[in-house]
Amino acid sequence: MLARWWRSGWSVAGLLYAVDHHPDRPGESRGDAIRGARDPLAVIGHRLAAWAGREHELPAAVQAVDPDERRRRAARLAERLDEPAQQPPCAVATAAGRQQARELFATAQRARRAAA
Repeated sequence: MLARWWRSGWSVAGLLYAVDHHPDRPGESRGDAIRGARDPLAVIGHRLAAWAGREHELPAAVQAVDPDERRRRAARLAERLDEPAQQPPCAVATAAGRQQARELFATAQRARRAAA
C-alpha cells in the first residue's frame, strides 16, 4: 500500500502527517486513524488518497530530504569519519579502567531504575 508513496520520495514523517491531516484543512487534526476501525489499512489508504500529487503542500519539516542533499550529507559525514580522532580513544585495557567502566555502568543502571 505504501510503495507508491515511497517511490514518490515521501518520508515517514510526511506519511504520518498526511494520515493525521487533510490537505484542505492542514490546521485540523483528523484524530486517531485506527482506533475502533474495522479495517485500519483501508482507513489509512483513504486518508493518504487525499494527498495524491500534493506532496509539495506538506510542511517543510516533514518533507523528504532531496536525494542530492542526502548524498552531500553522507559525503560530509564520511569525510569526518575518515579524519583522525582528536582525542585518543578511552582505554579500558587496564584493571583500573575496567573497574571505572563497571562503576559508571552500575551508576547509570541505578539512575535508570530510580527514574522508572
